[in-house]
Amino acid sequence: MKKKLQSKTPPAATPAPAPIWSRLWPYALLAALAIGIYYNALGNGFVSDDDFQLLSNPLVTDWHQIPQIFQHHIWAFAGQETTNYYRPIQMVLYMALYYTFGFDPFVFHLFMVLIHAANTMLLYRVSKRLLKSPEAALVAGILFAVHPIHNEAVVWIAVLPDMLLTMIVLIAIGLFIRWDARPNARQVAAIAGLFMLALFTKEPGAMLIPLLLGYEFLYLGRSLIEIWKNRALYISMLGVFGVYCLLRIHALGGMAPAQGFYYKLHGKDLFLNVIALLGQYLGKLVLPIHLSYFYFFEPTTSFTPRVIASLICAAAVIAGVFLLRRRAPTVSYGLYVILIPLAPALNINGVGENAFTERYLYLPSVGAVLAAAVAWEWLARRQRYAACAVVAVLVIASAWILIPRNLDWHDDVRLFTVSSQQAPKSGTLFGNLGWFHYQRGEYDQAIEKYRAALKLQPNMPLFHNNLGNSLSQKGRQEEAIAELRQAIELKPEYAEAHMNLGLALEIVHDIEGAKREHHAALAIKPKYAEPLTALALIQMKQKDYPGAIDLLKRSIDANSRYTEAYINLGVCYNDTARYVEGAAAFRKALETAPAHPSAYITHYNLGVSYEHMNQINEAAYQYSQSLQLRPDFAAAKEAFEKAQAQVKQQPSVFK
Repeated sequence: MKKKLQSKTPPAATPAPAPIWSRLWPYALLAALAIGIYYNALGNGFVSDDDFQLLSNPLVTDWHQIPQIFQHHIWAFAGQETTNYYRPIQMVLYMALYYTFGFDPFVFHLFMVLIHAANTMLLYRVSKRLLKSPEAALVAGILFAVHPIHNEAVVWIAVLPDMLLTMIVLIAIGLFIRWDARPNARQVAAIAGLFMLALFTKEPGAMLIPLLLGYEFLYLGRSLIEIWKNRALYISMLGVFGVYCLLRIHALGGMAPAQGFYYKLHGKDLFLNVIALLGQYLGKLVLPIHLSYFYFFEPTTSFTPRVIASLICAAAVIAGVFLLRRRAPTVSYGLYVILIPLAPALNINGVGENAFTERYLYLPSVGAVLAAAVAWEWLARRQRYAACAVVAVLVIASAWILIPRNLDWHDDVRLFTVSSQQAPKSGTLFGNLGWFHYQRGEYDQAIEKYRAALKLQPNMPLFHNNLGNSLSQKGRQEEAIAELRQAIELKPEYAEAHMNLGLALEIVHDIEGAKREHHAALAIKPKYAEPLTALALIQMKQKDYPGAIDLLKRSIDANSRYTEAYINLGVCYNDTARYVEGAAAFRKALETAPAHPSAYITHYNLGVSYEHMNQINEAAYQYSQSLQLRPDFAAAKEAFEKAQAQVKQQPSVFK
């Protein structure tokens, strides 16, 4: 009997891995697009808040201050008493860039653009898991890379938290998806760590919890019982949020101590304006034209056509979240991702003067491009060429908007000039222009801009105060005093105006009035370095050195990096023959501000201290440093020649 032959089926061949270029080219394309469309922004300088948060921020330039960064709000270094902003990661990153590259605006702008490119690639990776085709995911990435609403977030360095928060959220969501939304203990710890990082980056980081819940409920279609299986994750995240709240309250003095600082809307008025604001955000997300640094906010009190249209749009988006949950889960989740990160921005009473800002749409745009990619996918199945043409048109239109707009952020004067034309009702923009003219010593232009600002907002104490300072710089003391008194009348607890009024009164020799105003400033802000130093200067003129030294020490206790206090303390010590202490004070002044306008005098005075301590070499060196900064400084030249004659045998000192 013949044995039956059995045919053997060869085992299925393992598919060869795709060439690496076929996997990487979409990332390369998206990175090139995201960087290329913002390339001309790399030549911009520091603008607006960058000047304060970076260039004038002592925390950024001293790594020893890291504990202070985590213990105070973001504007504490500037003496601002209350704010709702607790964002320590922003300052830490600024510090890292400063220590690595210094204050190079090119590096800071490149860093921002690279984060945008990274976010674009992260979005593409997440989209590949949420969309049905890789082509649709690529379209989502393309739309995110070039969306014009991102302009402010990418080109303004002060908006780093919005970009960084988006990166953290995309990483967390991407990992959650990769782990099939069932993270184990180690993975729970990783997401909890990312959540803490998000909270330290910006307040909307708290929305990561509902974003993960929404993915489970809307995209995966899980029931509440199934979601409960992830309770370890959500309980851990709530624990992290509790720790964050304690740190926030410690740093700010409350969860939101600046609530109601600009707007105090309640009841019907609050509801109407929240709806109008949400509609404005949705409209700008869909049609990102007429971009502006500042949007003048006029609260509404009735159901205007704008409010009604906003209500319809908001209702449609909210309805879409629930109605499309089963039929189009990606669209449902995309609409949800638009709304959830926007929720904190709708707190009108807690945000700044410009209640609407484009940067708040950076993270919500993730949801918008996901929904748009699904629409593109539907069109591509029917008219592929038309779908590709739509993407090409959107890229070209975005470039048409973005490339010129990037240059509006080149410098302060250009930014605020353009913005004041776009929002002619905003006194703030004219006030900002006045400030930057003042910083440049262009006092006539500053006066002009502050008067323009006061025509629009006559009851703004800040504008009266700054106009008073500008008039004082021009020697128009009586006008200056009148403006400063007006600022105090509008805001009696305005410590800065009291201090500035004291300085103006001192110029017109009303010493008692000056003292009264400086003491009034200190009654409002006991730890206010400037009026303490101003009072010390009065004491110095009266030869009351012990009193002046006490005031200057109190000033330094209030602000350990206040250069003027160290300089005047050194003068007090030198004038009382306490040269060792004087030298220490002058060295500290140079350490805190090497490029201070009075640095040449500080070097000279430090040389005087060394000369009296019989340290001629060190004295000669300080005199030479003074002359390098001010070659025509006669006193330093004479002192240097005298010291040089004593150390002719030590020429290396002068190298």
